[in-house]
Amino acid sequence: MNMPSRSAIVRRRRTFVHVVLRDLSETGDVTVPPWWVDEIQREFGGLSGFLAELSRQWWTAYAAHLDALIELGAGDPAQAWADVTEQMPHLRAVLDSYADEAALAEAEQRHCDVLRWTTRRDIRRAA
Repeated sequence: MNMPSRSAIVRRRRTFVHVVLRDLSETGDVTVPPWWVDEIQREFGGLSGFLAELSRQWWTAYAAHLDALIELGAGDPAQAWADVTEQMPHLRAVLDSYADEAALAEAEQRHCDVLRWTTRRDIRRAA
């Protein structure tokens, strides 16, 4: 039995999410329409898994951008949020539309906790 590698699964899911978001952007929808439900179920085990993937992609982009701003001496979390929202408006809109979903709320809370922990730490100077 030939099992796909973790990286192959990640690439396939990233591509799938991109296609769904493009479709949502073109239709103006911010919630998943019925025609995607079966494929989302097969790929992610349901809407909760799909939303967790969207959240992971959002927070990965946000953390990378915030890190870049910190490196430049302008580590404003609100600015990073605004910048990433501008770069990924439909992804953020979909996440916002599902804000009350338990699985998404849990994922978002974990990311916020990490962000709070990270930004409270003392800055370590290079030796």
